[in-house]
Amino acid sequence: MSSDESLTNPIVLIQPGDLPTPPEAAARIIQACSQKNVDAHKLAKLVASDPVMTAEILRTVNSAFFGMSRKIHTAVHAVTILGNRALRNLALCLAVRDAVRPESIPGFDLVGFWEDALRHAVGARFLGQTIGYDAEEAFTIGLLQDFGVLAMFYAMPEKATHFENLMSVLPEKRREKEHELFGVTHDSIGLMLAKTWALPTSLAIPIACHHSATRQSVPAEHIVPSLLARCTDWIASVYSASDKKRALEHTRILIHDSFGLSMDTIDDILDRVPKGVEEAAASLGLRVKEQMGLNEVLRQANRTLVEENLSFQELTWQLERSLAEQERLSVELQQANDQLKRLAYYDPLTGLVNHRRFHDVFPTEIARHSRNAQPLSLIIMDLDLFKMVNDTYGHPFGDRVLETVAGTIIQELRSSDIKARIGGEEMAILLPDTGEKAARDSAERVRKAIEDLAMNTPTETVKITASFGVCTWTGRVSSREEILAVSRTMLDTADEALYKSKHKGRNCVTMKKIKKIQ
Repeated sequence: MSSDESLTNPIVLIQPGDLPTPPEAAARIIQACSQKNVDAHKLAKLVASDPVMTAEILRTVNSAFFGMSRKIHTAVHAVTILGNRALRNLALCLAVRDAVRPESIPGFDLVGFWEDALRHAVGARFLGQTIGYDAEEAFTIGLLQDFGVLAMFYAMPEKATHFENLMSVLPEKRREKEHELFGVTHDSIGLMLAKTWALPTSLAIPIACHHSATRQSVPAEHIVPSLLARCTDWIASVYSASDKKRALEHTRILIHDSFGLSMDTIDDILDRVPKGVEEAAASLGLRVKEQMGLNEVLRQANRTLVEENLSFQELTWQLERSLAEQERLSVELQQANDQLKRLAYYDPLTGLVNHRRFHDVFPTEIARHSRNAQPLSLIIMDLDLFKMVNDTYGHPFGDRVLETVAGTIIQELRSSDIKARIGGEEMAILLPDTGEKAARDSAERVRKAIEDLAMNTPTETVKITASFGVCTWTGRVSSREEILAVSRTMLDTADEALYKSKHKGRNCVTMKKIKKIQ
C-alpha cells in the first residue's frame, strides 16, 4: 500500500468474524454436499430435518426459472434429481440470500445489490449454457462473485450511502473505489468468505480471481469458470454502469476474445438477461424493480456516441468555459487541500493517530464489537514526570522521547491495535477483540519496554517510565447515543485507573472494571 493509500485507509477493520455467516440449516447442507461419498439417503434426511429449508428448496427448484420437466415433491426426490453439487449450489444461493437481512445495513440499497448480483448470476448461466459449461454452477459463481461487496458494507454499515456510486462505474474503476473506501476489495473479501464458508476451490478460485483471470494466471482446471466470472462482471455492468457505451464495447470484445463467440451470440445473451433477472428473483424470493431491456441500453449508448461527436465549434465553446471553470476549481481545490492538511489523520511528531482520528474510529470500533458482543479494551498511558524532562533537558529532547516511546508502542503491539496521541504526553490505545487479561498483559509489555529504554544526553542517560490505566467493555449497543455513552464511560474508567497508577508510585499498570455505562 502506498503512503497516500495508508493516509486514506490507515486501519483495515474487516476481519473474518465481521463477515456474514450462512444460516445454520443451509451451512449443514453445504458442508454435507461437499463431502466425498456422502450417502444420498443421509443427505435427504438432513434436508428434510429442516422444514423451512426443505420448503424453500422445493419452491425454488420447482420455479419456472429452473425448468424441471416434472414437479419435485419431497426432499428425497430433490436429492435424487438434483445430485450433490446442484443441491449444494441451490443451498448456497439460498444461504447467500438469507445471510444479510435488510435491517443489518441501515440505508443500504439491498434491492439494488440483489439486482446486480442476479445480473451476474443470470449472465453467467446463459454464457455457461452457450459455451457448454454447467449452467447451475455458473449461476452460483455469478451470484457469489460480488458477495464481497455486500460483506464490506455489512462490516462497515456507516458507508452504506456509497453503494449507488460504486454500482454506477465500470468494474475496474469500481474496484479502485472499493480500495479507497474500505482499504480492501470485494474479490479479497470474497476469498475470505469462501474460506470461512468452506467452499470448494471450484467456486473459491473464480470468486477470488475474476478481476485478474487470464489463461496464464489461473490453473488450467479453473480457467473457464474464472474467465466466465470475469465476463459476467462486464455483462452486469452493461445494465448498471452509467457509461453504457464503453461497458457494451468492452463486454463484446472480452467475451469474443475469451470464448470466440460472435457478436450476435453475445448480444443474444445480453438481451436475455433482464427477463432472466426477473425470473430468477421470483424463484429465489427476491424483490427487484422492472429491468431495463437491451434496446434501452443501446439507445443510451448511441446517445453517448452522438454526444461524443459534437461539432468543433461546440467543443471550442466548451473548452473556453471549462478553462474558466478550471481556474475557479483550482482555487477551491487549494482551499480544500489546505483544509485536508489541517485535518490530517496522524500526529506529525509521533506518527501515531491523532486525537481527531482516534475519536472518529472509537465509535466505529464500539459498534463493530457490539455486533457479536466481542471484548474491546482501552489503554490510556501517560509519561511520568515528563514536564521535568522538558524543563531539565529541553523540548527537543522531550520530542525525541515522545518519538522513541511511540516507536516502542508500535513495535510492542499488534498492527490492528489503534495507537493514538491524544494529548501532550498522553496516549490512548484501542485493543480490538481483546479481553481483560490480554489487555493487562499488553499494557505491562509496553510499560516494561519503555522502562528499558535508555535515552542518552551529552552528559547522562535518562530513564523514562509511564503509568497505565486499562479497562475492557463487552456488550451491545443499538443507537448512536449508546455508542457515545460507552466511549465516555471507557475513557472515564481508563482515566481513573491511570490516576490510581500515578498515586501508587507511577510506572505501573492499573486495571479497572466498568461498573455502569453512564
